[in-house]
Amino acid sequence: MNKLIPAIVSDIDGVLVRGKSIIPNSDTVVKQLLNCHYTNGIRHNIRIPFYLLTNGGGCTELEKANSLNKIMGSNFKRNHIFLNYTPLRPIMNEYQNRLILICGAGKLTEIAKDCDLKYFYTIDEYSALFDQVAFKQYDPEMIRQYEADIKQRQMEQMKNRQIEAVFIVFDPIKWEESIQTISNLVKVNKDIPIYVVNNDATYADQFKLPRLAFGTFTNTLISILKKQYNINPNIIYYGKPSLNTFRYVQSYIHEKHENIGNFYMIGDNPTSDIRGANLIGWPSLLVRSGVFRDGDNDPKDPGKYVVNDLMEAYNKILQLEGLKVVQ
Repeated sequence: MNKLIPAIVSDIDGVLVRGKSIIPNSDTVVKQLLNCHYTNGIRHNIRIPFYLLTNGGGCTELEKANSLNKIMGSNFKRNHIFLNYTPLRPIMNEYQNRLILICGAGKLTEIAKDCDLKYFYTIDEYSALFDQVAFKQYDPEMIRQYEADIKQRQMEQMKNRQIEAVFIVFDPIKWEESIQTISNLVKVNKDIPIYVVNNDATYADQFKLPRLAFGTFTNTLISILKKQYNINPNIIYYGKPSLNTFRYVQSYIHEKHENIGNFYMIGDNPTSDIRGANLIGWPSLLVRSGVFRDGDNDPKDPGKYVVNDLMEAYNKILQLEGLKVVQ
């Protein structure tokens, strides 16, 4: 009888890299997990399923894989990457022939097309064409370009349709436009689903202190809708730490691999990586290389194990599972 094998899921920022810099030894771990075989004393050709789960986005999974490979000298494929919106792909498929608004920074048109969405406005298009905010100058040439882009998508048949859902697939950078436009849509239909893909309040990059993240935008939007219009918006959370995301990842890995036992989550952010792992029941490894730095453990969202970095987390998992690299 074959012994069950583990699956490893890791965050990216604060675990593998910090900005565009490799966190020491993480590239060594990545290359072993992607290329080496392991033995558990029963089987000698085990491959450990290894995936990346990030609250980052703004591009396609393929582009993210290529970007990481350039930094780390690795060989990630697109299917190794779960971006913040990846678990929303089945939901987006339900809106394939319906009109939606897609928001956030990054390559929204490319993301929408890669998710097979046909009828959509980006937040910049919609704001410039239909919902201009006060005191902002809109470039006529840019408006003409938006109109041309929309025409190419054959949006004429959606001319009199209402937007049926809002997908915020990356950190909004034009808060005023996004909040104004989404608020107007919610006033018309208070039940319109608003899918958000990241509830992190902070994240780690090259800067010494944690930076404010996507979650603060969502909190601001909710606060304004409640205070100004007495509306509790229909926010549907994806991304870490939501169970929606962790269940999607778990189901996907089970579909792709047989004999999976433990799912291990490696992360630097207690409120997203560790909380999500704890909610679904995965053993969690909290690293000190990103958001979490000090203390024995996080008091609110404790990791099952606390280690310094990805290398220590990797060695701990091999020890727990009785696995060794086949030389």
